[in-house]
Amino acid sequence: MTGRLGALLRRHRTAAGLTQEELADLAGVAVRTVRNLELNRVARPQRRTVVELADRLGLSEPDRSHLLAVARGGGDVDDPDGPPAGSLPGDLADFAGRADELARLGEQAELAGRNGTGRVVVVSGPPGVGKTSLVVHSAYEQAGRFPRGPLFVDLRGMDDEPTTLAQALDQLLTTLGVAQPPSSTDARLTQYRALTADRRGLLVLDNARDETQVRPLLPSGPGWLVLVSSRSVLAGLAGAHRLPLRVLSDAEAHTLLTEAVGVGRIDDESAAAVELGRLCGRLPLALRVAANRLAVRPEWSVQALVDRLRDEQRRLDLLRAGDIEVRSAFELSYRLLDGPTRRAFRMLGAVCLPQYSAPVVAALTGEPVGVTEDRLDALADAGLLTAATTAGRYVLHDLLALFAAERFTGEESTSDQGAARDRLARHLLGRLAQAEGWLDPTCAEPPPGFPTATSALSWLDTDRPGWWWAIRYAAARGCHRRVMAAAGQLYWYSDRRHLAVPWAELFGLAVRAAQAVGDPVAEATHRNSRGWALHLVDGRVDEAYAEYRTALALGEAAGDLRTVGWSRCYLAGLVRCRSDPGSPEQAAEHLRAGRDLLAEAGDKLGWIVASYSLSDQLRSLGRFDEALNLVTEAYAGWSTALPDRLSSRPLRGWMRVRLGVLQADLGRFDDAEGTLTEAIDDFVTGDDPNATGRVYLSLAEVLLRRGDPGRARSMLDRATEILAAAHDVSSTQHAQRVRTILDEQVS
Repeated sequence: MTGRLGALLRRHRTAAGLTQEELADLAGVAVRTVRNLELNRVARPQRRTVVELADRLGLSEPDRSHLLAVARGGGDVDDPDGPPAGSLPGDLADFAGRADELARLGEQAELAGRNGTGRVVVVSGPPGVGKTSLVVHSAYEQAGRFPRGPLFVDLRGMDDEPTTLAQALDQLLTTLGVAQPPSSTDARLTQYRALTADRRGLLVLDNARDETQVRPLLPSGPGWLVLVSSRSVLAGLAGAHRLPLRVLSDAEAHTLLTEAVGVGRIDDESAAAVELGRLCGRLPLALRVAANRLAVRPEWSVQALVDRLRDEQRRLDLLRAGDIEVRSAFELSYRLLDGPTRRAFRMLGAVCLPQYSAPVVAALTGEPVGVTEDRLDALADAGLLTAATTAGRYVLHDLLALFAAERFTGEESTSDQGAARDRLARHLLGRLAQAEGWLDPTCAEPPPGFPTATSALSWLDTDRPGWWWAIRYAAARGCHRRVMAAAGQLYWYSDRRHLAVPWAELFGLAVRAAQAVGDPVAEATHRNSRGWALHLVDGRVDEAYAEYRTALALGEAAGDLRTVGWSRCYLAGLVRCRSDPGSPEQAAEHLRAGRDLLAEAGDKLGWIVASYSLSDQLRSLGRFDEALNLVTEAYAGWSTALPDRLSSRPLRGWMRVRLGVLQADLGRFDDAEGTLTEAIDDFVTGDDPNATGRVYLSLAEVLLRRGDPGRARSMLDRATEILAAAHDVSSTQHAQRVRTILDEQVS
């Protein structure tokens, strides 16, 4: 009679509002014990265990006696108050995670049971995410709320021949006690509606292909909870509540592996277990396959399986155990797509990106963007793509990306593969050129393509993996001028986003491209940019110095005044920080020479940068009045030479920073605070977080010098927060030194 015990125990636990974990904790038994009792997996339950559970459930004396009698093999099997065994498949003994989702399903069950109103919940998600496991587990948990149920039908929506309406009705009527269902489908449907009209119950419709499979099977009476699992969201099913299912969290993945493989084995190799979860994409099906492989290979370490799975070419082959295979789960959804949508999916395998947008996929397929949007919607409906948090963008699961890459190389010709990648690279590099116009302070009329500077910068941030791939792809294909153009177009973006990409590598590609086409001036320009990245981003001072010296020599040999001027300015910044004897005067000389050359070359922007950089050097030498005159002159040059646009605001901000600290040097603290506050506004408007944090740091130093430690600490806290988020290591270290001084003064 233990089959009766499981249903009875589950009903009492649910009525008490306890989870299996909570009841186990109260009774001092393992969660697995409670789970196995409810799943009728214990042939001879220990009396003291059942007594402890009954006591912790707070049962009345009749209910307690009844539970103990059933556990001994007695009791009324036909008790009308208890739920029938139903037609649910077995629950997973090692079901793990999904606490939030189970809670939401529990809320829907409570509403259905309390209000007598029907509730339909569609649990959707990609192949292998655990939809069936969740709805079945939830059905077992909630069965006690429904005196007639649970009922279960596998609609086999992914099969070539899904379950027909007649077959589904035959299963349901049989479970409801109809010995001989009518022969016609219409008669079966009429009888089914009559039987469900005046009772409450729980129905699980698993693996639905579309809405037409589900609608006829919805019970006609109130008080039914219907749980539908489908790879599609079933958008046409009106009135349904939807629960999109994502992959497991790291903690849930670890719990699943622990339950399936054993706590000792997983805990002994916790780092390998974390990587195993990552390689499986935290997809429950993949995790279970991996766990099964470990279970049948006790001589394998977790690390041994991880080492095998690291090979992307073999990963899907290895994620197979017996008749369970991750690739097969993906193929079921893929072959149900129409031809053009299948092609759109496999085109995603051309380039692995964190997110895909319609313009990117349209470039891969060669189709119009509007048509591609429909394709992406269809893929999302099929569970092969997931909508990202940003509207219009989609995420492809890591294992599905491997599957798409297999289909891409297996079904597209070599020439078509190259053509798709070429189209994408041209698209991304073209967008890069459009975005650059919004960030270049000297560009009066930015090209079409982006409506605002903010949108251009947002695209550069979001599509960074794409355009970085496009630059490396162009370099590998020998498209040298494209690489050189892209590096130049990213110059001002690199100044705002120091850690966006490995800038030294990117500008190094441009140097090699310039060498390949025999353009020494372009080579010098990109060597200066690479030197900047080596110096200020990577801290590789000696390598940066070598790049600047080479750039200077190239510019002088070519007789290019602008290149020589910029090279001297870059060298000055490096000489200043090397602290060699005579370096302050040497840096100032470089800057004077560079400023004059840039003025002669007509480079107004370069002249402005050289002017305020020279003011920094003169300030370090204590020549405050000269420094102030240079900044004032540069500021006036900005007003007349550059358009007042968002792209030029950070440049004005840097001049205001210089002006503010010089005002403080001269004792004009009110003016200094006002000027630095204006600089903060410039950098915030220009979306330059590194610079914003540095100005807050400068303001903290000015307030500290003024004798206002309270406000200085506030500014320092803000600076530290921004600089840490921007990963500005050198400025963060400077902030720590300022904090030490502040603490010493206060103490």
